Amino acid sequence: MCRWFLARRRRLLRPVALTMFVFGLLVWVYVVAIQITHPAWLPEEMSHLNFPPLNWRLDEVGMLAFAVAAVGFFVWQVEQARSAGTR
Repeated sequence: MCRWFLARRRRLLRPVALTMFVFGLLVWVYVVAIQITHPAWLPEEMSHLNFPPLNWRLDEVGMLAFAVAAVGFFVWQVEQARSAGTR
């Protein structure tokens, strides 16, 4: 039972890491585009709702998205190398 669970979890790790990388990078590119076109919007909150995570500033979301993309890329590359080594 445990071996099956670990194998299934490991198989899901690559697509999850790739999704984190792609969506994190897309959000970061969106924030960079906002920074270039409308720099006054960066300190604004993302929404009028006043509870986390909706009240985060746009520049904070960009930094978080870049970190998520970096972690996702790293995990994806490690899992890709590990699966290539086992074949």
